[in-house]
Amino acid sequence: MKLTIDSILSTRETRWSPLREVVLLAFPIIITVGSNTIMTAVDSWFVAQLGRNHIAAIVPAGIINHVLIAFFVGIVSCVSTFVGQSFGRGRLEECSRFAWQAIHVSIIIGVAALSLWFVTPAIFRFTAHEAEVQELESLYFRYRLFGFGGAVMSVALGAFFQATGRPAIPMVATILSNVVNFAGDYVLIFGKFGFPAMGIAGAAIATNVAAWLCAVIMLTMFLTGSCRREYSTWRTWRWDGPRAKQFFSVGWPAGLTLGMDTGSWAVFIAFVVGRFGTNALAASGIVGQIMMGSFMPTIGLSIAVTALVGQWIGRRDYDRAKARFRAALGLGVAYMTVMGFLFVIFRHDLVGLFRNEPEIVELGGKFLIFAAAFQFCDAIGIVSSGALKGAGDTKWPMAAGLVAAWGIFLPLAAILSRYTNLGVMGAWTGATVYIYLLGAALFWRFVSGKWQKIDIFAPLPSESAEPPAVIQGGQQNSVMEMMNDE
Repeated sequence: MKLTIDSILSTRETRWSPLREVVLLAFPIIITVGSNTIMTAVDSWFVAQLGRNHIAAIVPAGIINHVLIAFFVGIVSCVSTFVGQSFGRGRLEECSRFAWQAIHVSIIIGVAALSLWFVTPAIFRFTAHEAEVQELESLYFRYRLFGFGGAVMSVALGAFFQATGRPAIPMVATILSNVVNFAGDYVLIFGKFGFPAMGIAGAAIATNVAAWLCAVIMLTMFLTGSCRREYSTWRTWRWDGPRAKQFFSVGWPAGLTLGMDTGSWAVFIAFVVGRFGTNALAASGIVGQIMMGSFMPTIGLSIAVTALVGQWIGRRDYDRAKARFRAALGLGVAYMTVMGFLFVIFRHDLVGLFRNEPEIVELGGKFLIFAAAFQFCDAIGIVSSGALKGAGDTKWPMAAGLVAAWGIFLPLAAILSRYTNLGVMGAWTGATVYIYLLGAALFWRFVSGKWQKIDIFAPLPSESAEPPAVIQGGQQNSVMEMMNDE
Protein backbone atom coordinates (compact mmCIF):
# COMPACT_ATOMS: atom_id res chain seq x y z
CA MET A 1 0.00 0.00 0.00
CA LYS A 2 1.26 3.46 -0.91
CA LEU A 3 1.83 5.38 2.31
CA THR A 4 0.18 8.78 1.87
CA ILE A 5 -1.93 10.95 4.09
CA ASP A 6 -5.07 9.41 2.58
CA SER A 7 -3.94 5.95 3.67
CA ILE A 8 -2.85 7.14 7.13
CA LEU A 9 -5.84 9.20 8.26
CA SER A 10 -8.86 7.26 9.52
CA THR A 11 -12.11 7.50 7.56
CA ARG A 12 -14.02 6.36 10.65
CA GLU A 13 -12.92 7.08 14.19
CA THR A 14 -12.41 3.96 16.28
CA ARG A 15 -10.64 3.24 19.55
CA TRP A 16 -7.44 2.40 17.69
CA SER A 17 -7.52 5.13 15.03
CA PRO A 18 -5.24 7.58 16.92
CA LEU A 19 -2.63 4.91 17.65
CA ARG A 20 -2.76 3.64 14.07
CA GLU A 21 -2.19 7.08 12.59
CA VAL A 22 0.66 7.90 14.96
CA VAL A 23 2.47 4.60 14.36
CA LEU A 24 2.09 4.69 10.55
CA LEU A 25 3.43 8.22 10.31
CA ALA A 26 6.03 8.02 13.09
CA PHE A 27 7.78 4.80 12.06
CA PRO A 28 9.48 6.17 8.90
CA ILE A 29 10.23 9.42 10.73
CA ILE A 30 11.94 7.53 13.56
CA ILE A 31 14.13 5.76 10.99
CA THR A 32 14.95 9.14 9.43
CA VAL A 33 15.91 10.68 12.78
CA GLY A 34 17.90 7.58 13.70
CA SER A 35 19.78 7.72 10.40
CA ASN A 36 20.86 11.28 11.10
CA THR A 37 22.14 10.19 14.51
CA ILE A 38 24.06 7.33 12.91
CA MET A 39 25.68 9.77 10.48
CA THR A 40 27.09 11.82 13.36
CA ALA A 41 28.34 8.67 15.12
CA VAL A 42 30.02 7.40 11.94
CA ASP A 43 31.85 10.71 11.45
CA SER A 44 33.09 10.63 15.05
CA TRP A 45 34.26 7.02 14.79
CA PHE A 46 36.22 7.59 11.58
CA VAL A 47 37.82 10.78 12.89
CA ALA A 48 38.73 9.04 16.16
CA GLN A 49 41.02 6.78 14.14
CA LEU A 50 43.16 9.82 13.31
CA GLY A 51 44.16 10.43 16.92
CA ARG A 52 43.27 12.13 20.18
CA ASN A 53 43.58 15.70 18.90
CA HIS A 54 41.25 15.02 15.98
CA ILE A 55 38.45 13.56 18.07
CA ALA A 56 39.01 16.33 20.63
CA ALA A 57 38.52 18.85 17.82
CA ILE A 58 35.46 17.39 16.08
CA VAL A 59 33.35 17.31 19.28
CA PRO A 60 33.38 21.07 20.13
CA ALA A 61 33.40 22.07 16.45
CA GLY A 62 30.44 19.79 15.84
CA ILE A 63 28.58 21.15 18.88
CA ILE A 64 29.04 24.78 17.79
CA ASN A 65 27.94 23.84 14.28
CA HIS A 66 24.87 22.10 15.71
CA VAL A 67 23.96 25.00 18.00
CA LEU A 68 24.16 27.51 15.13
CA ILE A 69 22.20 25.37 12.70
CA ALA A 70 19.59 24.41 15.32
CA PHE A 71 18.05 27.89 15.23
CA PHE A 72 17.44 27.72 11.48
CA VAL A 73 16.36 24.09 11.61
CA GLY A 74 13.79 25.07 14.25
CA ILE A 75 12.43 27.79 11.96
CA VAL A 76 12.04 25.71 8.80
CA SER A 77 10.68 22.71 10.72
CA CYS A 78 7.52 24.79 11.19
CA VAL A 79 6.76 24.06 7.53
CA SER A 80 5.03 21.04 9.03
CA THR A 81 2.66 23.33 10.96
CA PHE A 82 1.53 25.32 7.93
CA VAL A 83 1.52 22.43 5.48
CA GLY A 84 -0.37 20.18 7.87
CA GLN A 85 -3.09 22.74 8.55
CA SER A 86 -3.29 23.79 4.89
CA PHE A 87 -3.70 20.15 3.91
CA GLY A 88 -6.42 19.71 6.48
CA ARG A 89 -8.24 22.74 5.04
CA GLY A 90 -8.04 21.22 1.55
CA ARG A 91 -5.73 23.97 0.23
CA LEU A 92 -3.07 21.88 -1.46
CA GLU A 93 -1.47 24.74 -3.38
CA GLU A 94 -0.96 26.56 -0.08
CA CYS A 95 1.13 23.58 1.09
CA SER A 96 3.71 24.13 -1.63
CA ARG A 97 3.65 27.92 -1.20
CA PHE A 98 4.76 27.60 2.42
CA ALA A 99 7.29 24.91 1.52
CA TRP A 100 8.84 27.26 -1.03
CA GLN A 101 9.23 29.99 1.59
CA ALA A 102 11.32 27.57 3.65
CA ILE A 103 13.36 26.58 0.59
CA HIS A 104 14.15 30.24 -0.08
CA VAL A 105 15.16 30.67 3.56
CA SER A 106 17.45 27.63 3.28
CA ILE A 107 19.26 29.12 0.30
CA ILE A 108 19.69 32.46 2.08
CA ILE A 109 21.03 30.71 5.16
CA GLY A 110 23.43 28.64 3.07
CA VAL A 111 24.95 31.76 1.53
CA ALA A 112 24.99 33.78 4.76
CA ALA A 113 26.71 30.96 6.68
CA LEU A 114 29.82 31.37 4.52
CA SER A 115 30.46 34.76 6.14
CA LEU A 116 31.48 32.88 9.31
CA TRP A 117 34.57 31.64 7.45
CA PHE A 118 36.45 34.82 8.36
CA VAL A 119 35.67 34.77 12.09
CA THR A 120 36.09 31.03 12.64
CA PRO A 121 39.61 31.20 14.16
CA ALA A 122 38.42 33.83 16.65
CA ILE A 123 35.50 31.60 17.68
CA PHE A 124 37.79 28.75 18.60
CA ARG A 125 40.44 30.91 20.24
CA PHE A 126 37.74 31.64 22.80
CA THR A 127 37.76 27.94 23.79
CA ALA A 128 41.40 28.22 24.96
CA HIS A 129 42.10 24.71 23.65
CA GLU A 130 45.58 23.62 22.60
CA ALA A 131 46.84 25.36 19.45
CA GLU A 132 46.78 22.19 17.34
CA VAL A 133 43.26 21.35 18.45
CA GLN A 134 42.09 24.91 17.65
CA GLU A 135 43.54 24.61 14.18
CA LEU A 136 41.69 21.34 13.56
CA GLU A 137 38.47 22.77 15.00
CA SER A 138 38.64 25.74 12.66
CA LEU A 139 39.42 23.54 9.66
CA TYR A 140 36.47 21.22 10.30
CA PHE A 141 34.02 24.03 11.09
CA ARG A 142 34.97 26.06 8.01
CA TYR A 143 34.32 23.15 5.68
CA ARG A 144 31.01 22.37 7.38
CA LEU A 145 29.79 25.88 6.55
CA PHE A 146 29.31 24.75 2.95
CA GLY A 147 26.73 22.20 4.09
CA PHE A 148 24.49 24.58 6.07
CA GLY A 149 22.07 25.22 3.23
CA GLY A 150 21.70 21.55 2.34
CA ALA A 151 21.09 20.52 5.95
CA VAL A 152 18.41 23.19 6.49
CA MET A 153 16.73 22.51 3.15
CA SER A 154 16.58 18.80 3.95
CA VAL A 155 14.67 19.57 7.16
CA ALA A 156 12.29 21.93 5.33
CA LEU A 157 11.46 19.46 2.57
CA GLY A 158 11.30 16.58 5.03
CA ALA A 159 8.73 18.55 7.04
CA PHE A 160 6.65 19.06 3.88
CA PHE A 161 6.59 15.37 3.02
CA GLN A 162 5.89 14.32 6.60
CA ALA A 163 3.01 16.78 6.92
CA THR A 164 1.47 15.50 3.67
CA GLY A 165 1.77 11.88 4.74
CA ARG A 166 4.76 10.90 2.60
CA PRO A 167 7.35 10.15 5.32
CA ALA A 168 8.97 7.41 3.23
CA ILE A 169 10.53 10.02 0.90
CA PRO A 170 12.73 11.74 3.53
CA MET A 171 13.44 8.32 5.05
CA VAL A 172 14.85 6.91 1.80
CA ALA A 173 16.71 10.15 1.04
CA THR A 174 18.33 10.13 4.49
CA ILE A 175 19.35 6.47 4.24
CA LEU A 176 20.95 7.04 0.83
CA SER A 177 22.78 10.09 2.13
CA ASN A 178 24.06 8.00 5.03
CA VAL A 179 25.53 5.48 2.61
CA VAL A 180 27.24 8.29 0.71
CA ASN A 181 28.54 9.81 3.97
CA PHE A 182 29.99 6.46 5.08
CA ALA A 183 31.74 5.92 1.75
CA GLY A 184 32.89 9.54 1.63
CA ASP A 185 34.37 9.34 5.12
CA TYR A 186 36.36 6.24 4.21
CA VAL A 187 37.61 7.63 0.92
CA LEU A 188 38.32 11.24 1.85
CA ILE A 189 39.59 10.89 5.43
CA PHE A 190 42.11 8.18 4.67
CA GLY A 191 42.78 8.85 0.97
CA LYS A 192 41.45 5.78 -0.83
CA PHE A 193 40.97 5.04 -4.56
CA GLY A 194 43.37 7.75 -5.65
CA PHE A 195 41.88 10.54 -3.52
CA PRO A 196 44.21 12.53 -1.22
CA ALA A 197 44.02 11.86 2.52
CA MET A 198 42.20 14.93 3.83
CA GLY A 199 41.78 13.90 7.45
CA ILE A 200 39.20 15.85 9.44
CA ALA A 201 38.43 18.07 6.43
CA GLY A 202 37.44 14.95 4.51
CA ALA A 203 34.88 14.12 7.19
CA ALA A 204 33.32 17.58 6.81
CA ILE A 205 33.23 17.34 3.00
CA ALA A 206 31.59 13.90 3.13
CA THR A 207 28.90 15.21 5.48
CA ASN A 208 28.28 18.23 3.24
CA VAL A 209 27.91 16.08 0.14
CA ALA A 210 25.49 13.81 2.00
CA ALA A 211 23.43 16.79 3.22
CA TRP A 212 23.10 18.27 -0.26
CA LEU A 213 22.34 14.87 -1.79
CA CYS A 214 19.50 14.43 0.70
CA ALA A 215 18.15 17.89 -0.18
CA VAL A 216 18.43 17.34 -3.93
CA ILE A 217 16.63 13.98 -3.77
CA MET A 218 13.71 15.49 -1.89
CA LEU A 219 13.66 18.63 -4.05
CA THR A 220 13.45 16.42 -7.15
CA MET A 221 10.50 14.53 -5.66
CA PHE A 222 8.91 17.84 -4.69
CA LEU A 223 9.10 19.18 -8.25
CA THR A 224 8.04 16.05 -10.13
CA GLY A 225 5.39 13.36 -10.27
CA SER A 226 2.34 13.48 -8.04
CA CYS A 227 3.70 16.39 -5.98
CA ARG A 228 3.90 18.58 -9.07
CA ARG A 229 0.38 17.63 -10.13
CA GLU A 230 -1.34 17.80 -6.75
CA TYR A 231 0.48 20.76 -5.17
CA SER A 232 1.36 22.84 -8.28
CA THR A 233 4.95 23.04 -7.06
CA TRP A 234 6.18 24.68 -10.28
CA ARG A 235 3.66 27.52 -10.00
CA THR A 236 4.27 28.50 -6.38
CA TRP A 237 8.03 28.99 -6.32
CA ARG A 238 8.09 32.80 -5.88
CA TRP A 239 8.87 34.58 -2.65
CA ASP A 240 5.58 35.43 -0.95
CA GLY A 241 5.84 38.27 1.56
CA PRO A 242 2.59 37.73 3.51
CA ARG A 243 3.13 33.99 3.82
CA ALA A 244 6.79 34.44 4.70
CA LYS A 245 5.71 36.81 7.48
CA GLN A 246 3.23 34.28 8.85
CA PHE A 247 5.82 31.53 8.55
CA PHE A 248 8.43 33.53 10.48
CA SER A 249 5.94 34.54 13.16
CA VAL A 250 5.58 30.89 14.12
CA GLY A 251 9.06 29.73 13.10
CA TRP A 252 11.38 32.14 14.89
CA PRO A 253 10.17 31.20 18.41
CA ALA A 254 10.55 27.51 17.53
CA GLY A 255 14.05 28.17 16.19
CA LEU A 256 15.07 30.15 19.25
CA THR A 257 13.69 27.44 21.52
CA LEU A 258 15.70 24.70 19.80
CA GLY A 259 18.85 26.80 19.60
CA MET A 260 18.72 27.89 23.23
CA ASP A 261 17.94 24.37 24.47
CA THR A 262 20.86 22.95 22.49
CA GLY A 263 23.06 25.78 23.69
CA SER A 264 22.14 25.27 27.34
CA TRP A 265 23.20 21.61 27.19
CA ALA A 266 26.44 22.61 25.46
CA VAL A 267 27.20 25.08 28.28
CA PHE A 268 26.21 22.47 30.86
CA ILE A 269 28.63 19.89 29.49
CA ALA A 270 31.52 22.23 28.63
CA PHE A 271 31.52 24.61 31.59
CA VAL A 272 29.45 23.21 34.47
CA VAL A 273 30.46 19.55 34.22
CA GLY A 274 33.75 20.24 32.47
CA ARG A 275 35.25 21.96 35.52
CA PHE A 276 35.23 18.61 37.35
CA GLY A 277 37.86 17.13 35.08
CA THR A 278 38.31 14.93 32.06
CA ASN A 279 36.64 11.86 33.56
CA ALA A 280 33.45 13.76 34.43
CA LEU A 281 33.45 15.36 30.98
CA ALA A 282 33.99 12.02 29.24
CA ALA A 283 31.34 10.28 31.35
CA SER A 284 28.78 13.02 30.66
CA GLY A 285 29.52 12.86 26.94
CA ILE A 286 29.00 9.10 26.95
CA VAL A 287 25.74 9.41 28.88
CA GLY A 288 24.60 12.00 26.35
CA GLN A 289 25.22 9.54 23.52
CA ILE A 290 23.31 6.82 25.38
CA MET A 291 20.40 9.19 26.07
CA MET A 292 20.08 9.83 22.33
CA GLY A 293 18.97 6.22 21.97
CA SER A 294 15.95 6.98 24.12
CA PHE A 295 14.88 10.45 23.05
CA MET A 296 15.52 10.22 19.29
CA PRO A 297 12.61 7.82 18.67
CA THR A 298 10.44 10.07 20.84
CA ILE A 299 11.47 13.04 18.71
CA GLY A 300 10.17 11.00 15.77
CA LEU A 301 6.85 10.71 17.60
CA SER A 302 6.93 14.45 18.25
CA ILE A 303 7.42 15.24 14.54
CA ALA A 304 4.57 12.88 13.65
CA VAL A 305 2.19 14.43 16.18
CA THR A 306 3.07 17.91 14.86
CA ALA A 307 1.83 16.86 11.43
CA LEU A 308 -1.25 15.01 12.70
CA VAL A 309 -2.35 17.73 15.10
CA GLY A 310 -1.94 20.27 12.30
CA GLN A 311 -3.97 18.19 9.85
CA TRP A 312 -6.87 17.69 12.25
CA ILE A 313 -6.83 21.34 13.33
CA GLY A 314 -7.05 22.21 9.63
CA ARG A 315 -10.26 20.17 9.59
CA ARG A 316 -11.42 21.93 12.77
CA ASP A 317 -11.62 18.61 14.60
CA TYR A 318 -9.89 19.43 17.87
CA ASP A 319 -11.05 16.23 19.57
CA ARG A 320 -9.19 14.09 17.06
CA ALA A 321 -6.13 16.33 17.39
CA LYS A 322 -6.16 15.73 21.16
CA ALA A 323 -6.61 11.99 20.65
CA ARG A 324 -3.48 11.84 18.44
CA PHE A 325 -1.56 13.72 21.12
CA ARG A 326 -2.66 11.22 23.78
CA ALA A 327 -1.68 8.26 21.60
CA ALA A 328 1.80 9.67 20.89
CA LEU A 329 2.21 10.62 24.55
CA GLY A 330 1.38 7.11 25.70
CA LEU A 331 3.86 5.56 23.27
CA GLY A 332 6.61 8.03 24.17
CA VAL A 333 6.18 7.70 27.93
CA ALA A 334 6.02 3.90 27.76
CA TYR A 335 9.14 3.65 25.60
CA MET A 336 11.26 6.09 27.57
CA THR A 337 10.18 4.62 30.92
CA VAL A 338 11.38 1.20 29.76
CA MET A 339 14.63 2.82 28.63
CA GLY A 340 14.96 4.36 32.09
CA PHE A 341 14.80 0.94 33.75
CA LEU A 342 17.39 -0.37 31.28
CA PHE A 343 19.64 2.59 32.08
CA VAL A 344 19.60 1.64 35.77
CA ILE A 345 20.00 -2.11 35.31
CA PHE A 346 22.76 -1.99 32.70
CA ARG A 347 24.30 1.38 33.54
CA HIS A 348 27.88 0.19 33.94
CA ASP A 349 27.71 -2.10 30.91
CA LEU A 350 26.34 0.69 28.72
CA VAL A 351 29.07 3.13 29.72
CA GLY A 352 31.67 0.40 29.33
CA LEU A 353 30.77 0.01 25.68
CA PHE A 354 32.41 3.39 25.09
CA ARG A 355 35.28 3.48 27.62
CA ASN A 356 36.38 0.85 30.12
CA GLU A 357 38.31 3.05 32.58
CA PRO A 358 36.86 2.28 36.06
CA GLU A 359 36.50 5.96 37.02
CA ILE A 360 34.56 6.82 33.87
CA VAL A 361 32.38 3.72 34.15
CA GLU A 362 31.54 4.50 37.78
CA LEU A 363 30.75 8.16 37.13
CA GLY A 364 28.80 7.39 33.98
CA GLY A 365 26.73 4.82 35.86
CA LYS A 366 25.75 7.44 38.44
CA PHE A 367 24.85 9.95 35.74
CA LEU A 368 22.67 7.35 34.02
CA ILE A 369 20.60 7.01 37.21
CA PHE A 370 19.74 10.71 36.90
CA ALA A 371 18.95 10.21 33.21
CA ALA A 372 16.69 7.28 34.10
CA ALA A 373 14.85 9.41 36.66
CA PHE A 374 13.76 12.01 34.11
CA GLN A 375 13.05 9.75 31.11
CA PHE A 376 9.27 9.70 31.43
CA CYS A 377 9.05 13.47 31.99
CA ASP A 378 11.37 14.09 29.04
CA ALA A 379 8.94 12.10 26.89
CA ILE A 380 6.05 14.28 28.10
CA GLY A 381 7.94 17.45 27.20
CA ILE A 382 9.06 16.25 23.78
CA VAL A 383 5.61 15.05 22.66
CA SER A 384 3.81 18.07 24.15
CA SER A 385 6.19 20.39 22.33
CA GLY A 386 5.45 18.68 19.02
CA ALA A 387 1.69 18.90 19.55
CA LEU A 388 1.90 22.62 20.41
CA LYS A 389 3.97 23.26 17.29
CA GLY A 390 1.31 21.56 15.19
CA ALA A 391 -1.15 24.12 16.53
CA GLY A 392 1.24 27.01 15.85
CA ASP A 393 1.69 27.62 19.58
CA THR A 394 5.43 28.37 19.67
CA LYS A 395 5.80 31.66 21.57
CA TRP A 396 4.63 30.37 24.97
CA PRO A 397 6.85 27.24 24.79
CA MET A 398 9.75 29.52 23.80
CA ALA A 399 9.30 31.67 26.89
CA ALA A 400 8.89 28.62 29.13
CA GLY A 401 11.94 26.96 27.61
CA LEU A 402 14.18 30.01 27.97
CA VAL A 403 13.19 30.53 31.61
CA ALA A 404 13.62 26.85 32.41
CA ALA A 405 16.95 26.43 30.61
CA TRP A 406 18.74 29.69 31.34
CA GLY A 407 16.89 30.87 34.43
CA ILE A 408 16.66 27.56 36.30
CA PHE A 409 18.69 24.74 34.72
CA LEU A 410 22.12 26.33 34.35
CA PRO A 411 22.07 28.50 37.50
CA LEU A 412 20.76 25.62 39.64
CA ALA A 413 23.29 23.18 38.20
CA ALA A 414 26.12 25.65 38.85
CA ILE A 415 24.98 26.42 42.42
CA LEU A 416 24.44 22.80 43.43
CA SER A 417 27.75 21.69 41.94
CA ARG A 418 29.86 24.54 43.35
CA TYR A 419 28.32 25.45 46.69
CA THR A 420 27.12 22.11 48.05
CA ASN A 421 28.77 18.79 48.80
CA LEU A 422 27.06 17.21 45.79
CA GLY A 423 29.81 18.19 43.36
CA VAL A 424 29.21 16.98 39.82
CA MET A 425 26.12 15.11 41.05
CA GLY A 426 24.67 18.52 41.86
CA ALA A 427 25.04 19.49 38.22
CA TRP A 428 23.01 16.47 37.11
CA THR A 429 20.46 17.18 39.85
CA GLY A 430 19.92 20.58 38.24
CA ALA A 431 19.45 18.90 34.85
CA THR A 432 16.84 16.56 36.32
CA VAL A 433 14.86 19.41 37.89
CA TYR A 434 14.96 21.24 34.55
CA ILE A 435 13.49 18.31 32.60
CA TYR A 436 10.72 17.81 35.17
CA LEU A 437 9.70 21.47 35.21
CA LEU A 438 9.80 21.93 31.44
CA GLY A 439 7.91 18.71 30.75
CA ALA A 440 5.19 19.65 33.24
CA ALA A 441 4.91 23.19 31.82
CA LEU A 442 4.53 22.04 28.20
CA PHE A 443 2.01 19.35 29.16
CA TRP A 444 -0.05 21.89 31.09
CA ARG A 445 0.00 24.26 28.12
CA PHE A 446 -1.45 21.67 25.77
CA VAL A 447 -4.03 20.42 28.25
CA SER A 448 -5.15 24.02 28.91
CA GLY A 449 -6.48 24.15 25.33
CA LYS A 450 -5.27 27.71 24.73
CA TRP A 451 -3.73 26.56 21.45
CA GLN A 452 -7.24 26.13 20.04
CA LYS A 453 -7.60 29.93 19.81
CA ILE A 454 -4.54 30.34 17.56
CA ASP A 455 -5.07 31.04 13.85
CA ILE A 456 -1.71 30.82 12.09
CA PHE A 457 -3.15 32.05 8.78
CA ALA A 458 -4.63 35.37 9.91
CA PRO A 459 -4.38 37.65 8.11
CA LEU A 460 -3.60 36.32 4.64
CA PRO A 461 -5.10 38.24 1.70
CA SER A 462 -5.94 35.11 -0.31
CA GLU A 463 -7.82 33.43 2.54
CA SER A 464 -11.59 33.51 2.36
CA ALA A 465 -13.64 34.47 5.38
CA GLU A 466 -15.13 30.98 5.71
CA PRO A 467 -13.00 27.85 6.08
CA PRO A 468 -13.47 24.95 3.66
CA ALA A 469 -15.71 22.01 4.49
CA VAL A 470 -14.71 20.40 7.74
CA ILE A 471 -15.45 17.30 9.71
CA GLN A 472 -18.75 17.32 11.45
CA GLY A 473 -20.08 14.70 13.83
CA GLY A 474 -17.01 12.51 13.48
CA GLN A 475 -17.54 11.95 9.73
CA GLN A 476 -14.50 12.75 7.60
CA ASN A 477 -14.75 14.29 4.14
CA SER A 478 -11.91 13.45 1.80
CA VAL A 479 -9.59 16.22 0.67
CA MET A 480 -11.05 16.08 -2.81
CA GLU A 481 -14.57 16.43 -1.43
CA MET A 482 -13.57 19.47 0.57
CA MET A 483 -11.99 21.05 -2.52
CA ASN A 484 -15.08 20.33 -4.60
CA ASP A 485 -17.31 21.83 -1.90
CA GLU A 486 -15.39 25.08 -2.22
